[in-house]
Amino acid sequence: MKTNTPSEGKLPFVKDLSPGALWIGEDFTLIDNFSVPDFMFEPFRTHYTIAVFVFEGEYDVSVNMRRYHVQAPCLLQLLSDETVQYHSTTVQPKAVCLVLSRRATEGLIPDRNDMIVFYQSVLEHPMVPFVADYMPTVELYIASLREVLRHGDNPNRLGAVQNLTRAFFLSMPQLKKAGHVPQSHRDELMFNFLQELRQHFRAERAIAFYADRLCLSPKHLSKVVKQASGRTVHDWIDEYVTTEAKALLRSTDMTVSQVADALGFASQPLFTKFFCRATGLNPSKVRRRE
Repeated sequence: MKTNTPSEGKLPFVKDLSPGALWIGEDFTLIDNFSVPDFMFEPFRTHYTIAVFVFEGEYDVSVNMRRYHVQAPCLLQLLSDETVQYHSTTVQPKAVCLVLSRRATEGLIPDRNDMIVFYQSVLEHPMVPFVADYMPTVELYIASLREVLRHGDNPNRLGAVQNLTRAFFLSMPQLKKAGHVPQSHRDELMFNFLQELRQHFRAERAIAFYADRLCLSPKHLSKVVKQASGRTVHDWIDEYVTTEAKALLRSTDMTVSQVADALGFASQPLFTKFFCRATGLNPSKVRRRE
């Protein structure tokens, strides 16, 4: 398995694994019949904006440690610098994947407030189902992109695909999403704990910290989490930290020491001890894995 680097200078899984892809330099790539490469079944860090239009089939995927069941027809949106892991797919899903560099995404939504709202929406709802009436618009958008990308002698291709993409996303119906509706007080506390964990796990690994954030005693928080999930608070914290560590080790060129620092460990040896205990693996070997 090859390790991706965060460099904007190459798209390894696009150009190496999808020779039939259409692209504009390093800025915009369209992959027909997208098949999930093997390395995506391990935690990895995105270094581009990725949009997967799923026309047939299903995926199970985690985005920033939140698991989603992606079922056609829908759009899976991944922003740059997210932690992602595919868990399973149907045998032959039908999907089209778009990969945009940071340069290509700049200016797609000119109004800054609209951009912030859009990005927050993607962070909270990376998977957007399509209603049947909207599918002709989706297909027209993809067909228009193909037509532009095939004309390699057109110096305005990037601007053209940016305009098409801007028009598509600004016109995409924003489906009403019912927020989280806890079934019980216990479920509500569990939901709130996971919200806090997603926000703070890189720096905080003590039960007392999360209990204090939720105005609970550590004992009560431990009891609630165990009852709600069948797992301990430490199990959840360890999973978040180790998943993020694997993503950084496998899909960036950060050293083990840099990963330890990014995850709030006082030293590399302390991080190595934690990682070995939690996973049975040495982070240096994960870092060198090909």
